[in-house]
Amino acid sequence: MKIPRVVIGMSGGVDSAVSAFLLKRRGFDVIGVHMVNWDSQEEGTSNCPRSKDESDARNVCDKLNIPFHTVNFVKEYWNDVFLRFLENYKMGRTVVPDIDCNSSIKFSAFHKVAQERFDADFIATGHYATTSFGDFQQSRNASEEIRLFSGRDPLKDQTFFLCTVTQEQLKRAMFPLGSLQKTEVKRIAEQEGFHEVAKKPESMGICFVGKKKRFSEFLDEYIEPKSGKIVLKNGKKIGNHHGIHQFTIGKRINGTYLEERSHFGFFVSDIYSETGDIVACEGSHHPNLYATRFLINRPSWIPNSDDPLKSHPPSEILCRIQRTHPPVSCLVEYSDENLSVIPRIPLRATAPGQMCVFYTTKNECLGGGEILRILDTL
Repeated sequence: MKIPRVVIGMSGGVDSAVSAFLLKRRGFDVIGVHMVNWDSQEEGTSNCPRSKDESDARNVCDKLNIPFHTVNFVKEYWNDVFLRFLENYKMGRTVVPDIDCNSSIKFSAFHKVAQERFDADFIATGHYATTSFGDFQQSRNASEEIRLFSGRDPLKDQTFFLCTVTQEQLKRAMFPLGSLQKTEVKRIAEQEGFHEVAKKPESMGICFVGKKKRFSEFLDEYIEPKSGKIVLKNGKKIGNHHGIHQFTIGKRINGTYLEERSHFGFFVSDIYSETGDIVACEGSHHPNLYATRFLINRPSWIPNSDDPLKSHPPSEILCRIQRTHPPVSCLVEYSDENLSVIPRIPLRATAPGQMCVFYTTKNECLGGGEILRILDTL
């Protein structure tokens, strides 16, 4: 009987290292592949993190005695993820590039290469997520649909970023870390001698921004400044800015932009891309910052059904607009091709471009739709 071949995405971090180890321990035919998604020359630094990550990934594969390869997805990432990211920020929309990266690169382009070039039976990543087929596809049933569930570690759960994956993609995916806590992953790494990757700092933020600059500085390198006004909801002007791409809803406005001062600070409550105006409110807990109803496009559903929300009682449906926030109960109303979402608890800093991801009370991720606009606030 043929031993299943698993191609694992090796990032150079502790999660993929331990994932590869667990796959090898279970007897799979494992091949490590490092994805190059960003041209490090874009960062203008000689201290190239790409080469460090690639070297660490190679060292782990050498230690495990598994083949190591590198594939280049720079062109695909630029066209399918980065350009969309820029275009949305130009319009004052807050998109999540990690979701697009999973959809276009890690579960599409990478899966294709893994199958066509390396003859993979399954493709593994270090995501913290679980499925109904098991962390190692041990409960796989070709006649059933696969369901996506939250990872065991609630602080590391990454199903939010996987909300647009398809049945076909999930059915060939493995998540070896799904049933582990992050502390267990680090302990395994130390025990198996992966000291270098175990000590690396947690990868946080947007991968292509790099560590040498602030996010605002990075955006200014790619988006041409376009001046506009900062106004209160009543239209009173309180400042000027040089580009709506520098602002996101809920963010505190830097005092250097303002002509007025407030003990409570001014925060972005709305962004008008047509006029270039930033609408401000006073105080971090101003009612205008809390959405009570918002519109999303028709979601990408993970189950095969046309609308899995209708398969569950409304009391079992939860939504989440940021990975670090717990899901909250919500009601959903249908209108044409879009959905109105009414969270039971008003959600702060809900912004167009963000993803609204739906869950059940049993931690199943059903899919998500992009937020189009805020309909009501407190």
